[in-house]
Amino acid sequence: MALISTIAAALIFISKIILASTNNCPLRSNHQETENYEVKLHGDLLCGYNSSFRPVKNHRDTVHVKVGLIPDYISFDSLEEVFTVHALLVFTWYDKFLEWKPADYDGIDEILMESRNIWTPPFTLFNSDKYDEDNSINSICSVHNIGLVLCFLNRAHSGLCSSSLRRWPYDSQNCTMVFGAPVYTGEQINFTVRNVSSDLKFNDNGSGWKLLKVENERLPGNISVLNRTYPRLQYTFILKRESAGPAAIVVIPCIVIVLLTLISLVIDIKDNTRLFLACFSLHGHFTFLTVIGYNIPKHSFDTPILLLFIRDSMIVTLMVIVLTLVLMAMRRRETSAPAWMVAVNRLVTGSAVKNILFTKFDSTDISTGKFLRDSVSEEQAVFLKEWIDFANLVNSCMIIISVIVYITLIGSYIPVDD
Repeated sequence: MALISTIAAALIFISKIILASTNNCPLRSNHQETENYEVKLHGDLLCGYNSSFRPVKNHRDTVHVKVGLIPDYISFDSLEEVFTVHALLVFTWYDKFLEWKPADYDGIDEILMESRNIWTPPFTLFNSDKYDEDNSINSICSVHNIGLVLCFLNRAHSGLCSSSLRRWPYDSQNCTMVFGAPVYTGEQINFTVRNVSSDLKFNDNGSGWKLLKVENERLPGNISVLNRTYPRLQYTFILKRESAGPAAIVVIPCIVIVLLTLISLVIDIKDNTRLFLACFSLHGHFTFLTVIGYNIPKHSFDTPILLLFIRDSMIVTLMVIVLTLVLMAMRRRETSAPAWMVAVNRLVTGSAVKNILFTKFDSTDISTGKFLRDSVSEEQAVFLKEWIDFANLVNSCMIIISVIVYITLIGSYIPVDD
């Protein structure tokens, strides 16, 4: 029994020696030359490698990570105020534990490795619209013999972007995305910008939007507590709306309803078409307000100036309707006109002002097609003429005021495409 116990103890001791020698990860450069040197290099680099810690030999050293962004496809949901960019991210840094001599591996100075096997910097979008934003780098990375790691990551990032709709539908949007490491300080991981995003010729513009420019900036992230920094990379995407469709649906019809309102002012008040045309124009204003309401965010921090134009134009149209009803009632008056009205009519007809009167109402009865003065006395015809002349004067003044107001509104509120 003693002999058996001695043999068992010896076997256990030998197995421990074998396991210990295996854990020491001996170099395999002395293996047969027929072996694959890439396999040997891959095994030697990852032997004992721990991807959970920063790749520095001194914990006080900083890992400098350069980040480049090349946009590939963009989309912007202005109703939900969410901006999405499909982009190629380029990361470069130095890993002190991934260095080797090419001469030991048949001249190999570069190798491809999966990012899950090595340390990769966490890179998170801070203004993401998602709570579970993935900050890992899942790709195939290129590792050089000097420890330089180059990783390419193709991913879609969605961030919140407050829309500015003042010049809708010819508006431009500035959407900003801020990236960085949520835990590490700038003394541990220092992110810097790699300028590779200036060339946009590979960009595929999203539906309804065109990418004009991408600006990048490094934010130092200085925090007074413990004198630590949390640097971040800020990318600003300048978008311009493709406005041909919205302009054809909203802007041009707005000009049309303005013309309807002005045309109604030159129609004789005896014709009910005038009242119908003005009411139709007012209905058009409400319709376009509804259309615009379906196409813009409900909680935007500014108001499209086109809405202000429609609002003010609707007020002018409502005044035209009220004026038409007043003039129609004035035309049927057969009582004597006030003295001030007669004086005003004499002043206008006796001066050069009469040459700028845009309308000339007659006294034709709309129901019989006869002149009213044929069915009334001579005295009543004189009264009627005074009322109609004054109505003509008021209507002409309304035309002048409306034209001036609309010229001002169009110049101030109708946006134009730059």
